[in-house]
Amino acid sequence: MSGNDSQQASIFGSILERYTEEFYLLFRLGFAFIVGLHGFQKAFLLWGFPAAANPDGMGTFVDIAAWVEIISAFLIGLGILTRLGAGALVVTMIVAYFSVHANNGLWPHQFPGEGGFAAHGGEVPMLWFLIAGIIGILGSRKWGIERHFFGKEIL
Repeated sequence: MSGNDSQQASIFGSILERYTEEFYLLFRLGFAFIVGLHGFQKAFLLWGFPAAANPDGMGTFVDIAAWVEIISAFLIGLGILTRLGAGALVVTMIVAYFSVHANNGLWPHQFPGEGGFAAHGGEVPMLWFLIAGIIGILGSRKWGIERHFFGKEIL
């Protein structure tokens, strides 16, 4: 067995490997879509987002988080300053987790006895933190408007 044999891709890997950049684009677009919808929901009180969603007098922070999510979603989805958008989202998720969600318990899946899922566990900000962190590391890669016009990512 030569050294190259141990590095061969599996059957699915060999078929799908050539589309890695396209899959990453779909991943970025899907994540940006979800984050953008969540930001619009907060900013414009849509889809059942309660007008009284002002935990502990944090209305301004909720508004800022909403606009960071909307702007970050556009940057990540379009591949313009992707790392900057992802970094802003990482910081926002840290603040969101520790200022709103961590109060429900040490573990992100815990919810207070009253309110159930509406009591906002911390899984979403933790997951978004990880996803935005990965996107921040990888950038837009092949499919980004920046790369199309400038031949590289600016940041």
